[in-house]
Amino acid sequence: MATVAPTILFILLLLFSSAFFLTALSLSDPDINVWPKPRSIQWDGRQAVLLSPAFSIFCAQHPYLLPAANRYLRLIRSEHWRLIRQFPVNLTSSSSLAALNITVSDIDVDLQHGVDESYQLRIPGPGDGDNGSLRAETVWGAMRGLETFSQMVWGSPAMVPAGIDVSDWPLFPHRGLLLDTSRNFYRVRDILRTIRAMSHNKLNVFHWHITDSQSFPLLLPSDPDLARKGSYGPEMQYSPADVRRIVEFGRRHGVRVLPEIDGP
Repeated sequence: MATVAPTILFILLLLFSSAFFLTALSLSDPDINVWPKPRSIQWDGRQAVLLSPAFSIFCAQHPYLLPAANRYLRLIRSEHWRLIRQFPVNLTSSSSLAALNITVSDIDVDLQHGVDESYQLRIPGPGDGDNGSLRAETVWGAMRGLETFSQMVWGSPAMVPAGIDVSDWPLFPHRGLLLDTSRNFYRVRDILRTIRAMSHNKLNVFHWHITDSQSFPLLLPSDPDLARKGSYGPEMQYSPADVRRIVEFGRRHGVRVLPEIDGP
């Protein structure tokens, strides 16, 4: 117990100092609030442009990018979040932003460790056109750019900063979260919700510790007794269909699912 208290105190102090630093950072640069903070944001000034009521996102017919574009379009049209720190902006007198055009250099690159997730996002200023552009090397970088764009839209009616250029790429190729379902069972819907939250934070690896000596919730058709005798109960098992659903859901959100299966 003598070593536990200082450890807890150190963690609390670390959390407090981190919160203080982030607060100071947000106060010094309150204009564009995007998380995680992009590498480079260049904004001409405090100008914004309204989104057209018929605003659209155009991209290639890709099995993961097109659903992502439609998903973010629904989010943008429905969320209408408001700024915590209000700051004055001038709405441009030009027409509203009609669309966001997505261009991907190599659309066939698979989701794997070290994949290029960089992107460049531009929203035109007055007189520069009516469409924004999102350029990425891969589909997975385009997904990160869509997340950034969705966070830049605010208000009702919806608006977005005008004359802004964002250039971003990750500092670490592996940005993950581990969930241990052998010691604590989580239902499929909770795992999917976790992966969705990871994508909103631009995390890209879901380390799924499925089984261990505590329980074996993975139902293997080749040996169903492992789950029947090793899980916490018949309602606390993952079927092959559940695993496929989680892996596919992760890919649709740019998150690799890495299963860890330890012996009983």
